[in-house]
Amino acid sequence: MPGESQEPFEADLAGIPAEPDAEVNPEQIKAVREVLVQITKTAKTIKLYLPNNPIYQKFRKELFDRFNSYLEKFGEMVLRIRQYEILCEGQVVYQNPASLESLAFKLYVDGLRELVFGDGLEIDEVTDFLEIIGRKYDPDDPDDDIVTLLWERRLPHVRYLISEDFIKETVTQPMESNPQALQEISQREEKLPQPTEVDTGFVLQQSLGIQLLDKSIGSIFTLTEGEVAKLRREIEREDGTNPVSFLVNILLEVLRIDITDEGFGETAGLLDTVFETLVLRGELTYTNQILSAYSEYLKPESSLSEARRERLGESMKKAGSPKMIESLGSVLEENEAIDADQLHAFLMYLSQDAIIPLVDLMGQLKRAKMRRSLCEALIKKCDGDIDPLLKGLLDRRWFVVRNVLYILGRIGKPDALDRLRPLVSHKEQKVRKELIFALDGIQDPKAKDLLIPMAEDPDSGIRVLAVRGLAVARYEPALDTLVRSVHQKDFIDRDLKERKEWFSALGQIGGNEMIPLFQRLLNQGMKSWVKRSIREEMALCAVEGLRKIGGEEVNSILRAGQRSGRKSIREACERAVKERERESNVG
Repeated sequence: MPGESQEPFEADLAGIPAEPDAEVNPEQIKAVREVLVQITKTAKTIKLYLPNNPIYQKFRKELFDRFNSYLEKFGEMVLRIRQYEILCEGQVVYQNPASLESLAFKLYVDGLRELVFGDGLEIDEVTDFLEIIGRKYDPDDPDDDIVTLLWERRLPHVRYLISEDFIKETVTQPMESNPQALQEISQREEKLPQPTEVDTGFVLQQSLGIQLLDKSIGSIFTLTEGEVAKLRREIEREDGTNPVSFLVNILLEVLRIDITDEGFGETAGLLDTVFETLVLRGELTYTNQILSAYSEYLKPESSLSEARRERLGESMKKAGSPKMIESLGSVLEENEAIDADQLHAFLMYLSQDAIIPLVDLMGQLKRAKMRRSLCEALIKKCDGDIDPLLKGLLDRRWFVVRNVLYILGRIGKPDALDRLRPLVSHKEQKVRKELIFALDGIQDPKAKDLLIPMAEDPDSGIRVLAVRGLAVARYEPALDTLVRSVHQKDFIDRDLKERKEWFSALGQIGGNEMIPLFQRLLNQGMKSWVKRSIREEMALCAVEGLRKIGGEEVNSILRAGQRSGRKSIREACERAVKERERESNVG
């Protein structure tokens, strides 16, 4: 189901003990263990061979067949991840305490707490998953974690949960200032009128290498003797204090205690210079410290005058200006040491005016982890107003369009639908695929209207995703189009898996109305010129449709199918009958 794909949900399951279900199916546990054994074997094997090698193909196909067998019998596979164990239905199905070799440990340390493989899993998705988990860790690669790679690949039938701790490592909370401490400094400043000048120009030059053209700026503010003594004591006590942190702290405190509006403006100007230099150096920890203080000062409960609020507003606007964002983009590409959490915190401080340049920034970033942080920040910033985002849908770079679609789908506002319609025929397959995910996130009937033409897309994968989305929504207006497609001559030339998806959708949407068609096909009632193998495959498709309808009439048809002369049809009907009985018992 498109809407369930690839989205990380916050969860911390590490401390939750497994609780085995009262009725665990031993056959199911055995099957999932076999899949996991095959995963570990195949992940090692495919690293040794090229994709066109027969051995590579053989192992990949065997794993895919095991997945398929499990999904057909038991439905989606839900795996809970512990440090050295993997559980299914509360049972340990994999265990390996050797950190370097353990599949569980590899998934766990990258933040994964649950993996779900859904029905309809494609062989290419299995291959992508193997490449992700089989990838050798590279400490020089900033996008090497499994969560980032899964996010980037967008596997439709692989969902995952990540730990709350992992979320916190990815998104740093804004730093908090201490208004009470600053207020105490302000009160002491009023009682100690004897000032001593601090050569700010010297501090700027020593800390950041900033050369000031106007030498007079070096003495634009003063501290009292008591405050200077306190700062000296702090420096002596904290041997090795970072000079940048020291400078930023001084300037922010002076900004708070400055008596005149003129002095306040001059200090803010100095901070603007420092801020720009810090961005160019990639020192986002300190830019975030500045922006955090500004945010605190600008709160309604703050006693800051209107003139000073306007001045800080100018600084905040400059922080998110196109020029600053362009500089940030260059730094992010050149400096791999920048953390995604610091970037996210920086972006969250910026004003709404920064959205358009940030959308353009998506076209510059090559690092997936940074793009993910940018996307997550834009989702939060644009929740109330998506208009600035819509311009990105016209971008000539397909990956920008795809990322904008991802954001719009997460926001889920129907206002974007009219602008999404032209993308139904976008030349890039990845954009059309992302469009389906976005439409699934928009809870509006008109969103499903766009899926109907996509059910006739040139790409088989797109068609399947579109049809599955229509089926999950049980969108009746799509029924005529789906039935018409089934009766077209080229339908029988499509892959069997796709045809099964089609009939499954017909069963979900059309219900009892489809029973006569399915029954005729199950009895291989096609024209005599059609090959027997095709008639058999269409009978199997009919079983898929009947499985989705249910009822006594369907059960009777399936039981009759168990007496078919064709083994594949008998077995398909037997599985369908067992599934219906299992669902009936659960109900």
